[in-house]
Parts: sequence; C-alpha cells; structure tokens
Amino acid sequence: MRHRRVATLGRTSRILRAAATGADNWTMSDHAPDPVGFEPIADPRGGVVDVVGPMRRILDAASVPSATLDGEGQIVGLNPEFARLCGRAPSEIVGLHLLALCPGRDQAEVLSRLVRIVGGLSETEREELRVTGADGRVRTLSVTLGGLAGPDSRVERVVAIASDLTEERRAARRRRRQVVARATDAVADQQTGLPNQRALPVLVGSALRRSATHGAPFALLRCHVTNLAEIERTHGPVVTRNAMSALSERLTQRLRSADTVTRSHPDAFTVIAEDLGDAQDAAGVAYRLLASVVEDVVVDGRAVGFDMVIGISVGDGDGDPDRLTDDATRAVEDARADGIGGFRMIDTRTASPT
Repeated sequence: MRHRRVATLGRTSRILRAAATGADNWTMSDHAPDPVGFEPIADPRGGVVDVVGPMRRILDAASVPSATLDGEGQIVGLNPEFARLCGRAPSEIVGLHLLALCPGRDQAEVLSRLVRIVGGLSETEREELRVTGADGRVRTLSVTLGGLAGPDSRVERVVAIASDLTEERRAARRRRRQVVARATDAVADQQTGLPNQRALPVLVGSALRRSATHGAPFALLRCHVTNLAEIERTHGPVVTRNAMSALSERLTQRLRSADTVTRSHPDAFTVIAEDLGDAQDAAGVAYRLLASVVEDVVVDGRAVGFDMVIGISVGDGDGDPDRLTDDATRAVEDARADGIGGFRMIDTRTASPT
C-alpha cells in the first residue's frame, strides 16, 4: 500500500492541504532523513501528498516549484519544477546550500532571511534570486521561504517555493528602455542627436539655477545658418542633412565642456555658454563659433559652405528664460541686417544691445 504524507508545519496547529508532487518526482539527499514532522498515513488512492503549511500564503504565492531545506539552509529535497527553474538537473542541486544557487552579491540577504525563518523571527520571507543555470543563462526567481517546525516547535526544515520572474523582468526592462527611448526621441534632434527645441527650455532653466547658485552669468547664442535653403537646392536633402550633422560636430568641438549645443531649428543651433566671467566672454564664444564655418564642410566629396550670423543674449540667475530666448532671436535679426559672419548681443541684465 502506498502512503500519503501529512506534515504539521509552523508553530501553530493549522494544517493545510496542498497538492505538491508525488514522491517519485522528488530528488532527496541520500543522507537526509525524512522531513521532520512527516508521518506516513495510509492512502487508498495511492500517491504521496506533501502538506506544506502553516501559511497558505506561501502556496498561493508560487504553488508548484518547491524545495525543502534543512535548518542550515542545505537543500535536502526538491521537485523537477524547482530544478527546471534553476536550469539544472535535480541531482546537481540536492545537497547544495541555497546560497550556492545565487551570486555573491545576493548571498548576504538570502542568509539573513534564512536566519529570520530558522530563528522564528518571521513566518515567511521572500527574496529575488538571480540564478545561473548549467546553460549559462541567468534566471530571475522569486523564492518564498517558510519554516517547518519539528516536535519541539523549533524550525528544522524550510520550504522554498519559487516562481520564474525572468520574462517579467525582461519585459519590464524592455518597457523601461522603450520609455527612455521615447523620452529621448522627444527631446533629441533626429539628424544630429543634439537636444532639440523641446529640450531647450529645460536646459535654459538648469543654466539659470546654476547661475543663481554660483553667481556667474551665462549666454544663449543663436547660430542661424542663413543659406540652408540654397545648400539644399544645390546639393539635395541627403547631403544637406549630412553637412548639418558635420557642422554640429564642428561646433561642439569648438566649445568648452561646460557649453551645450542644441538644434533649436532646422536652420539654427542654440548654444548655452555657462560660467562666463562677463559679457565679453560670450563674444569670445561667438568668435569661435563663427570660425567654425570659415572652412567648408566636405560631405561625399562635395564642399558645402555655410553662412552664419549669431544673436546673443546674456543673463544670470535673476533672468527670465522666455526673455533670454526672445532677446537671442531679436539679436539674430539685428545681426542679419549687418551682414554675414557677424553677431549682435543683448545683455538682459542691463537691456543694452551690443
């Protein structure tokens, strides 16, 4: 006659019945005694049922993949489902310490949870483990631990019930990457990869706050390419796009690490130059930017020449971002009236054009 095994688990008298797996499906350590508290009971239906309480929460959380640990954390029994989640054969896992399944960075936390269970400080504990299988693939498991009490009410066995979070975590990472990608696309120019017009107010606001903190003025330099339409008529859209990308790299190389280049319009770049000593430092930045278009940009064997004018607004931490942007645009129009290759500057701190 085959038997049904019933276990009294935990420090309470609650006995919960839960269908686990047949004994023939379990791999047991050769030197491990039967789990404490198990008594063979005749079962005319045949088969073996492991009744694992005291907490139905453990079973509700992750019902099937299960393992039994001794009071030291050594795995003395497990079912094939648990082994499958770990990516190993059952015979490779039985006899191992639970810590052997997880990387070093997780071991301290897992050991702490085992100590809480065995010490009677907690009924259940849950931990996420990153387990590397025999195939080298890393799996993320949620493992719920619950104590099994012996006749003296001390916890001498721990049941571990696992669920696979690998796909869930991968899906979450994919969603995060998609969100980041969408957010990046929303504030980045597709041609050059530079921050675009949507990002400019945020960058100007950050510059205002830093200026208020450190007391140094900063400047917006709107660099307008006046002959972009002519370039596109002459060389076509593909060469024009590549030429603008090359120009954006050239502008970036001419600036300091504290300066930021944005593509604020199809025919304009706006530079945020921070940590200036005075307004004349902004003029120095403008000269460097104008120098970047003295030589043609060569794209696909074609020489592309850019005509540029710059409008500058200078401000500090007390400035208004909208006014700074509007003044830079107004200064560009004044510079265009003066001719190609020049700049105009408005110091918003004194409202004086230069």
